[in-house]
Amino acid sequence: MEKKYAKAVAYVYLIITLLAFSSIEVISKPLMGKVDPFFMTSFRFLIGGLFMMLFVKKDIEVEDLVPLTMIGALNSIISMTSLQLAVKFSNASTAATLVASNPIFVSFFAVILLNEKYSWIKYLGIVLGFVGIVIFSAGKISGDSWIGIFYGILAALTFGLYTVLMRRYTKKYGPLTVTAYSSLCSSLIYILILAVLGKFTIPTDISLSGWSIIVYLGLIVTGVAYVTYFKAMEVVGATQASRIFFLKPVVATLFAVLSLGETISIVKIIGMATVLFSLTL
Repeated sequence: MEKKYAKAVAYVYLIITLLAFSSIEVISKPLMGKVDPFFMTSFRFLIGGLFMMLFVKKDIEVEDLVPLTMIGALNSIISMTSLQLAVKFSNASTAATLVASNPIFVSFFAVILLNEKYSWIKYLGIVLGFVGIVIFSAGKISGDSWIGIFYGILAALTFGLYTVLMRRYTKKYGPLTVTAYSSLCSSLIYILILAVLGKFTIPTDISLSGWSIIVYLGLIVTGVAYVTYFKAMEVVGATQASRIFFLKPVVATLFAVLSLGETISIVKIIGMATVLFSLTL
């Protein structure tokens, strides 16, 4: 009975994670043009990192702090800023689908950097995934742009690289600990860089609802959703938990169609289906 209850709670956690992760592009889209993407991303990871630290039960060794921060920068500074720029320059559904293709790049970098060996079906999945991205990109519609698509692919690529490079520390400390430390430390570096460059622009002309969206992106999407994801992973395992990412493009596209009135072409649907199929191989 306890196992069934724990599993039921884990799936509730995964639903929370899926809804939160699928909402980021759609809910942040109305703020593009009003809030600087660099501020939004740095503030998001600062809030999310602080929240995740509340659940950390293991200290990290001092010598691991710098590499964790540098690898974390791939996620918070490069990947997620690229995602926000993809949202700014393309449709929210486009950005969501492209960043959700990151497992393709995880597999690719694992082969290159970790010398992992896969079955021929897995290699076929990697190739098919890249084909799907090309098809999806070629199906761009009104609201999309090549620069937005570029940023979406860059977000997926750098997140894939971040995931592979972080594996060593994930095995040593656990996913929640490394994500909390890397998010918080890299966000502080991000804010420092922006401040030095004079680019840390705090928005002053947005409403309370606008600020509530920014806080939501940090507290819920980057804080609560990561915690619920890792808590669920402890019960159902990494493989089962990671399958929620297969559903993100579908759920995010549904959100975009219903709340933003976005449309989607047949070519994009074919590309999305190809990417999703490749992730199952």
